[in-house]
Amino acid sequence: MKIGKRKIFLIIGLIVLVLAACSNVDGDLDDKWQLRQYQYADGSIERQDSIFYNFQKGSFSAICLLKNGSYQTFFGNYSLKGDKISIILLPQSMEDENYSFYMGWENGERTFTMEELTSSSLHLEYEGVRYIFRRY
Repeated sequence: MKIGKRKIFLIIGLIVLVLAACSNVDGDLDDKWQLRQYQYADGSIERQDSIFYNFQKGSFSAICLLKNGSYQTFFGNYSLKGDKISIILLPQSMEDENYSFYMGWENGERTFTMEELTSSSLHLEYEGVRYIFRRY
């Protein structure tokens, strides 16, 4: 009988480990998000529809639709700490000719405050500017 109980505990332990390994640590953040607008501190709004942020288990990419119909992808990594999300782009991304226009982050880094995260929307804030995204 002891062997049977050990097998049961072993199976339960393995199931718990598998579920823990497959869990989505970043919750609703892992997905592709379309930037819809910038909201500035003075109340003005700038509409946007050509930039997409993609978060996936610590990997980050920003896909930007260029005016000529093609696209450029900027790659990096991100980390979460409380309501802060820090993104560091790969050095190669900053060398692209479109980097300044579409990203323009000093040193290829940015730390946002995550103001809202739901199943359909993401609101990030950086130095008084709110970035409003919808799940894509």
